[in-house]
Amino acid sequence: MTDNYLFPLLQHCCDTLIDHQELADPAWQGGIRCPACRTVHGRCGDAIFPLYYLYITTGNVKYLTSARLLAGYMRSVQQPDGAWLNELAGEWKGTTVFQLLSLCHAYDLLGKYGEQTEADTLKDLIVSSAKWVSHIFGNGGKTNVNYYLTSAVVLHWASIILSIPHYAEQARKLIDRYGLANLTGDGFLLGEKTNQRPFSRVTSTVDIGYNMDMSLGAMAEYAILTGDNHVKEMTVHALRKHMEMIYPDGSMDNSFGSRNYKWTLFGSKTAHGCQMAFMMLCDEDPAFYKAAELNASYVSESIGSGGGMIVYGPHYKKLFSQSCIHSTINRADAFAVALAYGKDPTQKDAAIPSQHIFGVREYASLGVHHMRTDQWMGTVSCYHVHHAPTGGSISYLWNEQIGPVQIGSVTKYERYEPYNMPAFPAGSEELTTPRIEAVSRGMTYSNLYEYEAYAASSVNEGRPEVEVHGQLKYEADRIQYDCGISYKIRYIFYDAYVEKIYDFDVRLPCEQIRIVEPIVSGADPAALEMGEEINISSDKGSIIQVSGRGAGFHLDRESLTEQAVSVFPSILAVPLKWRTGLLTPGQYSFRVSIRLDEPGVHTMKGEVKE
Repeated sequence: MTDNYLFPLLQHCCDTLIDHQELADPAWQGGIRCPACRTVHGRCGDAIFPLYYLYITTGNVKYLTSARLLAGYMRSVQQPDGAWLNELAGEWKGTTVFQLLSLCHAYDLLGKYGEQTEADTLKDLIVSSAKWVSHIFGNGGKTNVNYYLTSAVVLHWASIILSIPHYAEQARKLIDRYGLANLTGDGFLLGEKTNQRPFSRVTSTVDIGYNMDMSLGAMAEYAILTGDNHVKEMTVHALRKHMEMIYPDGSMDNSFGSRNYKWTLFGSKTAHGCQMAFMMLCDEDPAFYKAAELNASYVSESIGSGGGMIVYGPHYKKLFSQSCIHSTINRADAFAVALAYGKDPTQKDAAIPSQHIFGVREYASLGVHHMRTDQWMGTVSCYHVHHAPTGGSISYLWNEQIGPVQIGSVTKYERYEPYNMPAFPAGSEELTTPRIEAVSRGMTYSNLYEYEAYAASSVNEGRPEVEVHGQLKYEADRIQYDCGISYKIRYIFYDAYVEKIYDFDVRLPCEQIRIVEPIVSGADPAALEMGEEINISSDKGSIIQVSGRGAGFHLDRESLTEQAVSVFPSILAVPLKWRTGLLTPGQYSFRVSIRLDEPGVHTMKGEVKE
């Protein structure tokens, strides 16, 4: 499949990995050194398969040499129990399943192309690591779902390669328990465990990034490998639903997901890539092929200058001096799997769901709505994940011409995984999530701590609308406090602009209410007040115009020069703010409009701007 659109992207990734392969230091020889983290990530073993794949398809011995060196490094750091550490300075070994999968793919590929002697050099690594996976994950447990579903496919591979039927039995049970049993009625895959981090009040949540980039790919591969049509049908059903989270430009909406703290716009930083699932099942639905292609194009646009690594956001280079190589390793593996095991679609130009002007979609099991008009698409999140956008905020607002306009970040950036989550860059830690804030008795309350908000949708005269209701709350030590202010937000999407109408019922006096509307800007954030409107330059050169009006609310002009920063995704924004003074009990309202400043576009008042 060297003529496939993925092939040059795979080559670029692997050439970049070779450029960073350690040759001098005996302790790290053969490993892929990360310039940003100054270490060799344990996941570098995932690159063994893509390097072998390029050797087989191109005949270029540099890829064979690199694959052998990397396999040698992985042999040198393999633990006595057969596992590998995710990071040499850490304790987590669960990512062994991904190195084992890469080894199984390499063994299969080499054997198919007459390189059995080379394949056999990997067998001892497969034997010992498969034994570890069988012992640790083979009977289930309490970690995230992607580990169990990947364990299912690697254990089935190991049962074939090593002739151990017990592994296949374990694989079948894992697919049933963690795959089929975890699918909601509308096709979303549950399985994020809250005992690891303070994700939510429920026992299991959804992460769009890890589901598409890893878990559904593992289910698809298991179905194909075993010929299990029921698993295939359920995986196709789930993948169709998850595909609705791919935006028209190929970006992935993981704004509300339980691992949104590693959301990169194209997927999740340490996951593989949605191309695995989409390409292995694209003979079932040609839109899968298109989704894989669009997302790969978005990944390609995310390749940063200086080292050519995949970076996680349009402003990464403005925030960080070095690029982490982790995503380049993972995506290389996904692209190689998609090329080696992918299918040919019946057509290659099928539209994905978000390319249709659908108005509004409700995802009842998530408390999430998508809104879509000709020029705009947005996500409204009432999902209950702690520290992710919720409370009815717009967690992703996208424009057909310029891409992201608003992006929800974590409410509190914590480095759960120090080697995968860089230190917050110097400067303001202002949030990039649109939100309401109220100050009462010195405490700040917000809709971002309202986990019980609810929303309803409608389409009026062709205009999609979503209406959200909730209470402003403060959270400390997992306890919520109510300040006596309820809110309603109406989102109305027109073809040319977006309108937000905020209504408040203040039942107790408060010091202040703030409306915060961070706008993704160009790499040098700046806002210019022009009469009733505020102009902000985008990365694409267009001007984003924002206006806000409401009795008692005043623009905080200091916010025009402030900067909001998100690490995941890596963006800069101007955090526009309007605020009140002291408020007595009563009803208050505020209206925000967002549009592009372009000739011939209808303004909020219905006039035509020439």
